[in-house]
Amino acid sequence: MSRGPREGNALRAVRRALQASSPAEALWWTAQAYRAAPTHPAVRALVRRMQRRYPNARGRPPLRWHRLVLASYALLSAIALVLILYGPQPDHPLEPPAAAHPPVEMVAEAGTPEKRPGETLASEGATPSPASESPTPSPTPTATPVPPTPTARPSPTATPIPPTPTASPSPTASPTRRPAPMATPRPRLTASPTPMPGPPFPGRWILVDLSDQELIAYEGEAPILRTKVSTGRRHTPTVVGTFHIYLKLRSRTMRGPDYYLPNVPYVMYFYKGYALHGTYWHNNFGQPMSRGCVNLPTPIAAQLYQWADIGTPVVVQP
Repeated sequence: MSRGPREGNALRAVRRALQASSPAEALWWTAQAYRAAPTHPAVRALVRRMQRRYPNARGRPPLRWHRLVLASYALLSAIALVLILYGPQPDHPLEPPAAAHPPVEMVAEAGTPEKRPGETLASEGATPSPASESPTPSPTPTATPVPPTPTARPSPTATPIPPTPTASPSPTASPTRRPAPMATPRPRLTASPTPMPGPPFPGRWILVDLSDQELIAYEGEAPILRTKVSTGRRHTPTVVGTFHIYLKLRSRTMRGPDYYLPNVPYVMYFYKGYALHGTYWHNNFGQPMSRGCVNLPTPIAAQLYQWADIGTPVVVQP
């Protein structure tokens, strides 16, 4: 006798229920068999058997591991796509660096800066700060330092050497050649300030002598303060010229690629990232120790910080 499709499905569900490994799965297949053919004798017998064996169990569909794996793979793919589209983008390996010199970052400044109206903080510039002391700050200044006016020197003229008188030539004597005049090489102009007799400024001004590693604070012609300092080393020299203090900070935390200096005291910037400031990490004043800044003993830096105002001229001479 042939069986209908519903009876065939019901019998297959009965076999699955009898072979199930858990009560929940067995009850689920029983429910499928009862839905297909509720009056079939095998289905009714299976229902009675399940009710006796599992009186309190509830059916659930069997686990489909391949469906679970596919769902997990789809979820992970969606998360990866979101991270690729909206996550942080790495630097392109072929893009050139932002600056030719290693960046120097200024962080966590303490105190309130004293500045004139219309001025902003100064940027680092191209010259790094000392290896064991201050880096240069990152803000960009609007105050423009006054460059020194080089004094043009007259170029020497070539002085010809007068010829040596010789005796009157004889009929057989050959003529004597005159020596060619030799030109004296022209001196090169430098941008460093030239020491002049008398004070270059009528009021307060500061002189930094790189050759003597010395700082002198003047009131007109009278020296008010004199101290030994440490300026830039050979590969990171201090700038030479005439500048003005454009920013004062009570303290500044400075760091760079190979140093970290918290709370550098009494910082007075006079050109880009170059500054006069106190120093607590060394006591070797009188020797070049920095990457461009002028290191002062901390007590002397405190006096100079109170004495000098914004706009005080700073003359750095070689």
